[in-house]
Amino acid sequence: MQKDNNALENFDTTLINLLHEVDLLLEEKYGNRFKRHPARPAQGTTANPQYDGLFTMNANFSAGIGSTFGPGYTLSFRLSTFDPIPEDIKKDCETIMVNHLQKRLAEVFPQRKLNLDKDQHGWKIHGDLSLN
Repeated sequence: MQKDNNALENFDTTLINLLHEVDLLLEEKYGNRFKRHPARPAQGTTANPQYDGLFTMNANFSAGIGSTFGPGYTLSFRLSTFDPIPEDIKKDCETIMVNHLQKRLAEVFPQRKLNLDKDQHGWKIHGDLSLN
């Protein structure tokens, strides 16, 4: 059981760090373009990029019920601002996320065959999610 817990923790930590890379790319491009939510600290001021700056990146495990691809991690990003965000910028943020993840998934998980595909209403990482 301990081995499975370590494998899951390692997978989750690696995935979170990968999302932090995407967060940094988005912050570099758009972080100063919009006014952050007043309750949101400046980028780099907390220990976790998920809690500061303009962007929040998430990957939530889904059992895959109703999914084309089955179990996996559903991805989302959110901009913490009251400013209206033009659709072309939302699309560009999504493109940056997808391109970076497609490039880096095989690099950070070389022992796994993972895919990133559009599923239902968002993007999903799926494939070899075994704990071996």
